[in-house]
Amino acid sequence: MPGAFGNSFMKAMINSPLHSLLGSGFAVITVTGRKTGQAISTPINVSPVEGGYTVTSLRERAWWRNLRGDAPASLRVGGKTIAVRGQIIDDPDEVREELIRHFQRNPGRAKYFNVREMPEGGFDPGDLQRAAGERLIIRLHPVPSSN
Repeated sequence: MPGAFGNSFMKAMINSPLHSLLGSGFAVITVTGRKTGQAISTPINVSPVEGGYTVTSLRERAWWRNLRGDAPASLRVGGKTIAVRGQIIDDPDEVREELIRHFQRNPGRAKYFNVREMPEGGFDPGDLQRAAGERLIIRLHPVPSSN
């Protein structure tokens, strides 16, 4: 898990004109804390999917909880800031299915989740079950501007 310095560095890079050096998979999400009302900005990895973005997070992290209840957020990605709303997928069976789709769309990423690819194709069921218990999926849907 990245420390405060690493997170600060990533936020600065993503928000700078140098953001393209990191690639398109990095973003900063800004949510409003449910208890504090303060803005909380967190660097995240995103994957573009079906007109929005998909994020995978460890369940133990706290930032994503502020997206519950259709709460608004902003996403800084690719040099642009867009308004989004999050959809939390936390049912382990649904998370497992989403992980399979994610790994199929992004070959080679399963290794970062310690999910082994099977020689005959597909992914190790036990590894998938463990990963689905440790993680959840957040779908970020752009909010149309009211201009």
